[in-house]
Amino acid sequence: MTNFVAPIALKEMLRNAVHIRTSEIPSMRTDPAVFPAYPPTLPNVIRDVTQRFGERVFAIQGERRLSYAELNAQSAHLARGLLALGVGKATRVGLMMPNDLDWPVAFLAAGRIGAFTVGLSTLFQAREIAWALQRADIDTLLVTGRYLHNDYLDRLEHALPELKQQSGPQLFMRSHPYLRRIVVWGAMDDNAADIKQRLWALHGPDALHAAADATPQIDADYLRRIEDQVVPADWVIGICTSGSTAEPKIVVHTHGSMVRTTHAFQPYRPMTAADRNVPGMPFFWIGGLNDNLFPVLYAGATLVLSLTPRADDVLDAVQEHGVTRISVWPPQKQALLERAKARGIDLSHIRFAQMDPKYPDGTPIPASKRRASLLGMTETFGPHSVGLLGEEVPPERAGSWGHEFEGVERLVVAADAIHKIPRQPLPAGTKGELLIRGFSLMDGYYKRERGEVFTADGWFPTGDQVHINADGTSFFHGRHSEMIKTGGANVAPREVEDALQRLPGVREATVFGCSDELKGEVVVAVVVARDGADVDPAELIAKLRSDISAYKVPQQIVVMDFDAIPRTDSGKPKKNVLKDMVQQQQAAQAEFNRKA
Repeated sequence: MTNFVAPIALKEMLRNAVHIRTSEIPSMRTDPAVFPAYPPTLPNVIRDVTQRFGERVFAIQGERRLSYAELNAQSAHLARGLLALGVGKATRVGLMMPNDLDWPVAFLAAGRIGAFTVGLSTLFQAREIAWALQRADIDTLLVTGRYLHNDYLDRLEHALPELKQQSGPQLFMRSHPYLRRIVVWGAMDDNAADIKQRLWALHGPDALHAAADATPQIDADYLRRIEDQVVPADWVIGICTSGSTAEPKIVVHTHGSMVRTTHAFQPYRPMTAADRNVPGMPFFWIGGLNDNLFPVLYAGATLVLSLTPRADDVLDAVQEHGVTRISVWPPQKQALLERAKARGIDLSHIRFAQMDPKYPDGTPIPASKRRASLLGMTETFGPHSVGLLGEEVPPERAGSWGHEFEGVERLVVAADAIHKIPRQPLPAGTKGELLIRGFSLMDGYYKRERGEVFTADGWFPTGDQVHINADGTSFFHGRHSEMIKTGGANVAPREVEDALQRLPGVREATVFGCSDELKGEVVVAVVVARDGADVDPAELIAKLRSDISAYKVPQQIVVMDFDAIPRTDSGKPKKNVLKDMVQQQQAAQAEFNRKA
């Protein structure tokens, strides 16, 4: 099946796409956008790749191999089991697994029957798990029992105290009234007594296979009829990401936005059937999906999943399985390069997804002639401004973030014009806030009304400060919000501040991001102790690690007196001034260490 459509058909698709509210079709480049030739749903993706790639290897992890045909068969078996348990269209399914072979199988199983999967971070601590399960109204949780040093069964029992009171695997808990079952992958416990005590757990995937096999009415033909009822407008995935307030957001994407966008993204992250790709970005966030899972599926390539994300295990997989591409964030890349050098491993043949662009002969393109990267966000399933990273640009475009993503409209306006209709766009080259509209845009935030998220005419205010030249080249100037971007992950300062202020002895906490060469920003906090309390930064950091995800925990906590903090007339900390003070202290300390 061809992946390209004629421009006229493309315009018709865009005219019917979600969130294009006007009769005008967004301006497009002359090259054709890469849309699927089939209706963009996950069941159709599975049918297409199974037909085209069949016995090709889809994924490798240690001794395990999974072909495209086996991916189809295993996800179908799980899907039939989910149907037998009562899961169906729009059922909220939580998926909390690391990057292993079970994640794509479980995700495809839920998606092919129209369930709405919410990806839960394996970094979540008990409080975050409790929030996500309740906020997303999860009905069925699919979870790995243990991974690395994490015991998710113990963490679940801390998150859901009523679990231990359940007399069987059908759950009824007042704190989470929608949650009906938890299906656990992997070893439950080390002895039978402990397993027996956990009456609340279904042992998966065996439990789902048994449910399917015990319900012969739900056969392959029945599943196919279910799949035929899944349409592009159906919700497919919710992605948890930090919001501008203390409460995280759940970004909702449809089958249409997910499949169309990942198809159209292909020219900017080219992959071939010969590629073997290590996905260092987790599948429960956008990078794991649009830069790894879906490009591999569409190309008939192979996922190579290391046994753990540790550098040595990744390098072992690279050597053993002929890896050609690694998709990781800069801090992970740096750790891999350093460890490879120590072990004498040559990685010069590897294409890194996050890398400095190079000429065909391998020499780096100088900064004065390169673009920055691809600018996007979870809300647009990745990029809304794109360009080929290996493309040399003239000096006036150096540091730019690309042109419009085909079929996506961009508008730069003044902050006070966002909700005005009609609104006047700012002149080309003028900095303002970026608005986005188009086929790649999310359906919304879970449990948020449209009017809280989009303008009346369907635009999404990104919070990004940009300017766009007359030729369509965009330049990024920062974010309007206080959001911290660290190592590819979003952190809301308010969420960390609230976590700190829950700790004994902390009167006040102010959190912000400080510049970091490797991670972009790192999380830093300034705390004020309660009268008479003695707070130790190291102890605060240790306590936070059991309350919030590791990437949200400040790398540095500075303790200051209340009166030493610059404040507004109303007594609130002047965050930008305080941030400058801390960064100056950091710079002075770094200079002292350099000279010492």
